[in-house]
Amino acid sequence: MGIPRQRGFWLRCFLGTATVLAAAWLLPCEVSDAQPDVPRPIHLVHLKGVVVNPKGEPVQNADVSLLRGDRVAYSTHTDGAGQFVFEHVDGHFQFRVKTTNYSVAARDVVVEFEISALRRNTLYVILGPGACSDDCSSVFTKKSQFDQTIRRNTKHSY
Repeated sequence: MGIPRQRGFWLRCFLGTATVLAAAWLLPCEVSDAQPDVPRPIHLVHLKGVVVNPKGEPVQNADVSLLRGDRVAYSTHTDGAGQFVFEHVDGHFQFRVKTTNYSVAARDVVVEFEISALRRNTLYVILGPGACSDDCSSVFTKKSQFDQTIRRNTKHSY
């Protein structure tokens, strides 16, 4: 009577372990099919902003464009303080900031006239190092997040 119970115990242990290992092996396979997290478009009433490098220093003369498809619909450049503004713009665009020595920053934006005062109006752009992809640059709508990122970047710089 002891031997059949012992076999049942070992069989349950084996099946339990095999089940756990199979689940651990299959779980990453299912996760790999997940869709990437794509940021939603930023909705704005007026399109203005500031462009800085990772240390928070203004980036002068950066090319700031609004694209529809592959065509540039509107374009401007940053001034000496890294600021830009688009007047009388309306529609869905890909916002893009591009300059030498830094990576490109891009984000989908929707500019629309609306009376709501709750809409964000300023974009804060931090360009990453030039050898980096678009993932190194950041576009913020909240000054607090922008300031926090600059503090973190300057804290770790040498």
